[in-house]
Amino acid sequence: MSSKQERVNRYAQAVWAAMLERWQGALTDAAAAASGDKVAALLNDTGKSAAEKIEALTKQLPKDLPAEVRNLLGVMVEAGDLSLLGDVSAALGNVISGKTSVVKAEIASAVELSDEEKEQIRRQLIAQHGDNLSFSFAVDAALLGGLRVRVGDSLIDTSVASRLTALRESLTSVVR
Repeated sequence: MSSKQERVNRYAQAVWAAMLERWQGALTDAAAAASGDKVAALLNDTGKSAAEKIEALTKQLPKDLPAEVRNLLGVMVEAGDLSLLGDVSAALGNVISGKTSVVKAEIASAVELSDEEKEQIRRQLIAQHGDNLSFSFAVDAALLGGLRVRVGDSLIDTSVASRLTALRESLTSVVR
């Protein structure tokens, strides 16, 4: 028999999954409404204000759409990110299923790294970013030395070439 805490956790997970599924369904409905010809044209019209775009979209949305989803759509319209709606819905699907999306980790070095060095870099990046990384290693002689590591949207550039560029910019700004 399961403990009280295990049962509580199961119920909480069920509520969480139901809420996410409702949101995902609502976002799918909203994406369908936003893809209508008139609404899509209005949303892409740079001459219209965000308030006008939100009002037009709101008229096309299902009446039973949760207020939170309406608010999210408003924020996305204001930020110009409504095109990400399908991706947000897919990400919610991953959360519901417990999947995590794979993040690409690209490592460029001036010389070929040994297997031991690659493994050390893998361990460090997994410790920092989690174990949902997909690694690719490349050699770029233009770096002159050091590494350029890109994980998702973040870039860590410890290459000699970037340091020389920074030094050159620093010196030229002082000379002017």
